[in-house]
Amino acid sequence: MSDEVELARTALSEKMHALADSGHARAAELREKADAFDAATQGFYAQPQTCTIQKFFGCFARARRLWCDITGESVV
Repeated sequence: MSDEVELARTALSEKMHALADSGHARAAELREKADAFDAATQGFYAQPQTCTIQKFFGCFARARRLWCDITGESVV
């Protein structure tokens, strides 16, 4: 049995992992940012909270920016 905890994925993270799994050239970067955002999300909503709002939004912003840079989607 693995000691790793499986994180619940956000909708953005799901899309990022799907793109990475399709063989995208920046797959490692997509997975890294998606996993960081998922970990921050889990910590932000944990009781007691283990992730600050600043860290949560920082992780979200980095993941979203990468997604938008790669896909051409508008950031806002």
